[in-house]
Formats: sequence, C-alpha cells, structure tokens
Amino acid sequence: MDAPLENRTQEVEERGALSLRSLSSALGRLPIWLVTWFALFVLSLIVALPWYDWFHDNVGQRYAPGQVTGYLDETFRLDHKDGLALLNEATAQIAAVLAFVSMLLGVFFAGGWLQVILERTRGHSLRRFFYGGSRYFPRFFRVLLLTLCVLALIGWVVYGTPFQAWVLEGQFGLEGKLRGKFDELDSESTAFALRLGQDLVYALCVSLTLTWAEYTRTRMALQNTYSALWGGLTTFFTMLRHPFLTLRPMVVLLVAEALVLFGLAWLGQWVGDGFLGEDGASAGVGRVWVLLVLVQLGLMWRSVIQGARYHVTVGVSQAIVRPLMRPDPWKESIGGPGGPRYPLEEGDEYGVAL
Repeated sequence: MDAPLENRTQEVEERGALSLRSLSSALGRLPIWLVTWFALFVLSLIVALPWYDWFHDNVGQRYAPGQVTGYLDETFRLDHKDGLALLNEATAQIAAVLAFVSMLLGVFFAGGWLQVILERTRGHSLRRFFYGGSRYFPRFFRVLLLTLCVLALIGWVVYGTPFQAWVLEGQFGLEGKLRGKFDELDSESTAFALRLGQDLVYALCVSLTLTWAEYTRTRMALQNTYSALWGGLTTFFTMLRHPFLTLRPMVVLLVAEALVLFGLAWLGQWVGDGFLGEDGASAGVGRVWVLLVLVQLGLMWRSVIQGARYHVTVGVSQAIVRPLMRPDPWKESIGGPGGPRYPLEEGDEYGVAL
C-alpha cells in the first residue's frame, strides 16, 4: 500500500536537496539534452543564415578590416537602409514561424522527459524519449493551447482595460487614457514605477503559469489522463494547497539557471568589448567563435534546466497528487529495460526464463 499523503509530503519536505538531485539527474541524461539543444540550435541557425549571407554579399571587401565588426556605423546603416529593412521584415516573419515550431518542440520534449523519468529506464533512453514525445504530444498540445489562453488573459489584465480602469482611472483619475499611456501623470517617477510594476507582475504571472503547465503535464502523465482542462484545474488547486512545496525547488532551479546565464553573459560582454577598442580591427575571428560557444553553452544549460524541472515536478507530484481509483499504469506493467511496457490485467501470470 502507498504511504499516507501526509507522510509522503513530509518525506519530500525533508529532502531539501530535491532540486540539486534533479539537476544532477538531468545532467546525467547527456544524449537527451544534447538532442533538445541541437533542435533549438538548428532553429536559430535558420534565422542566422540569411543575415550571414546578406553581410557576406554586401560587406565583402568594401569596408576596412574591423570597421563593422563590433557595430554598424552610421554610414553603413545609411548605405544599406533599404536592404536592412527588408532583411528585418523577412527575419521577423521567419522567426514568428520558428517560434511556434519551438513551442511544438517544447511540447514534444516534455513528453519525452516525462516518459524517461517516470519509467526510470536504463539504456535506450533516446528511444524512450522519442516514444514519450509522440505518445503525449496530443494531450500536451491541448495543455499548450490552454496555457496560451491563460497568458493572453494575464496580458489583457495587466496591460489592458482592467489596468486602465482599476489603476489609471480608479487610483490616479486619468479618464479616457489609452493603453499604456502615462503622459498626464504628475510625476515621471510615478509613471516609471507603474511601468516597472506592470512588468514585474506580468513576469511573475508568466513564471507561475509556465510552472503550473509543467505540473499539469506531469499530473496527466502520472495518472495517464487526457483532459487538459481538468488536469489544469486540479493542478491549480494542488499548487494552492502546497505552494511552498511545489514552488521552492523551482525557485532553486531558477537561481541556478540565472547564475550560469549571467556568468556567460558577462564573459560574452568581456569578449565583445574587444571589438570596440583600438585594436578592434585586429581582434580576429577567434572572438566570434568564442561568442558562439558561449551562446551555445547557455542554450545547453537551459536544456538541462528544463529536464531538471520535470524531474522536480515528478518528485513533488508523486508525493502530493492523490492516485486515481484505478491501477497505476506505471506500476502494473511489465517490459524489458528501455523497451515497451505492457499493462497487466487481473489474472495475468508471467514468469522469467533463464
């Protein structure tokens, strides 16, 4: 029999290093996070290649060495104003499509991570990863649509009519102001504080929503359910009952992610400053490759963090989510390590041949 819910919750609370163990486990899944990193690298490459080709065709030998390496001067921008405008427009269209593709990949990766974590496979992890991604994709895609609706609602509340009615008009008496307009406020510092407050509230709500979506996917995979709406509602109330338990490890992972990314950004700034000094013309292509490596290291780290977040959601959910009144699909099954799992029905018998 499973331990009582209170005992399992206390067990998770006593394990203060859940985030660190999840991070270590995700780092150990080298083939998986390399695959997720490479997929995102390819998408970014699709956006970068048109810029590379355009600069290769338009810069060539027309400028002195190092003249446009660190920045584009006014002469260059004026000479190529029309070309840069067309390039920006085309890039925006491509990036919009690729952003949607990256969201679909995120849905697929979530299913893969959860499949591998819940089955605790040894070997053949990539095969199980792709199997889980395809298995959970339809139901997790519905979670994505639900998440986008929630984010749209949050954006409307924070930046739209409710903010205008409750804050600008209700608190400051600015009748009839358009969205985001603070021109008639008495103090510029007040306008800055309002804008900063909007951004902070929106960032916090987005972070909580994305965390809620991850716990929702984990709950659906853990209980093998299909309704994104029901899973989202039950997950919402579960997070309300256990806010500290569900959010604390996520905050630890957020801090770990931010520390590494800020460190890489500082190194990138230091390397990039070499293009702007007196010896910028002779900086060489080596600095460009160093910047490329730093960016890819940051992308890899984010892939590792994403896997660690699902490790955390599985560990927490297994402790606080009450099982459904039916056999556990992950427990009552049989199959070789890394291979398919077959559910056991009542009365089934099996043996092991040596």
